[in-house]
Amino acid sequence: MLAAPGLAMGPARANDSMALYPSTETLREVQLAALDCGRENNTATCGRARQLADPLMDHPLLSGFCKDALWGVVQKAVTDPDNSLKRRDAIDAAADRVVSSCRPVSKPVARDGTGGGPGGPAAAGGGPPAGGAGGTRPSGSGFGFGSGGR
Repeated sequence: MLAAPGLAMGPARANDSMALYPSTETLREVQLAALDCGRENNTATCGRARQLADPLMDHPLLSGFCKDALWGVVQKAVTDPDNSLKRRDAIDAAADRVVSSCRPVSKPVARDGTGGGPGGPAAAGGGPPAGGAGGTRPSGSGFGFGSGGR
């Protein structure tokens, strides 16, 4: 039997709509490998950091911002004869950006059509505040709201 073209390439390449967002464990593994590279400064740990970050550069669901952070790991996770604080700080910063930049963005969930979001017209207590204009502060509070026509 012959398989459909593209199926042998894996789910991320066969059909981009079927790709899964990388797990937080995967992103954390990249971060920890980069931190190891900064601390240990040897070929094995730095190569592992680059090896983990590089395939994610081609992931179809990751944002450009996330890929920039991954590229920072790929570029900075290299050994150096002088394991300076400046080098370690650059690698640590790149590692931290991976986790903070690559978090999946949650999309708002559509409601059942009852109207506005939190505090909107459909929510309990939504709409304009009771008691006229200006909210619940007493008149003349110094905030300019409900100043009583001054």
